[in-house]
Amino acid sequence: MNKYLMDESPLVIISGLAVKIGLNEAIILQQIHYWLLKSKHIHNGLKWIFNSIPEWQKQFPFFSESTIKRTIKKLIDC
Repeated sequence: MNKYLMDESPLVIISGLAVKIGLNEAIILQQIHYWLLKSKHIHNGLKWIFNSIPEWQKQFPFFSESTIKRTIKKLIDC
């Protein structure tokens, strides 16, 4: 089989969310949601995660660092 097809875990993109908030925002928000479900870190009763921009870029090698920063800022500003 082609080396680009299903050799790794796929990203889930919810089309309705992408239409509502934008494709890049939906991709990153879904990944944040995924990591929050797996997180065992609790602070003040809430789950949390932490990734640096370079760590996020490892998860999204198709995004530049500036795209990740801009997209996260848009999500924060929503």
